[in-house]
Order: sequence, then structure tokens, then C-alpha cells
Amino acid sequence: MKQKTKGNYIYPSKFAKLMAGISPRTQYEASMMSMTFILLGLIASMIYIVFFMEVSLVMKIGITVNSLAGMVFLFSFLTTTFQQYQTYLVAVDLMDEDTDKINNMEKEVKKDG
Repeated sequence: MKQKTKGNYIYPSKFAKLMAGISPRTQYEASMMSMTFILLGLIASMIYIVFFMEVSLVMKIGITVNSLAGMVFLFSFLTTTFQQYQTYLVAVDLMDEDTDKINNMEKEVKKDG
């Protein structure tokens, strides 16, 4: 039996290594884009089923309630992901600023010393 590397969660080592290579920025952007398309697809499906398919009123009500709940969930998840993405970008900018300050201080110390 193969020993799993710590931090792989439930994924095989090769797949975990592949996922670890994806930048957080790319992951956030892909997540937001896919959630947006899923949300649009959910809305289109609900409209098509409720208005253009011949199903019972009970089924239409059930689909509408379920779709609205799904839209609330997806919009909430999309909003949370967007907020995390904004926080990530601020953190990256701050790290870049700190790195620049440290590099400038090191240059001054070498120049003075």
C-alpha cells in the first residue's frame, strides 16, 4: 500500500501535486467564472422547465423553489469567493510592497556599510 504524502487530503499524490501547481489567483478566477456560468444555467433551466415544458403545477412549484434556493446558495458562494479573491490580491500587493522595502533597505545598508 502506497503511503500518502501529508497534505494531499483524499487525492492521489500525482493529482495533489498537479493541483498544488495552480496559482491561487487562477483558482479564484476559474471558480468565480464557473459559478457564474452554473448560476446562469440554473436560471435558464428554471425558465425553460417552468414556462415551456408541460409538467404539473406541483412540479413547477418544486422546481421554482429548488432553483431559487440554488441561486441563493450559488450567489452566496460566489460573493464569498469574490471577497476572498479581493483579500488575496490585497495581501499579494502588501507582500510585494514589503519585499520592495526590504530590498531597498538592504541596498542602503550595503551602500553605507
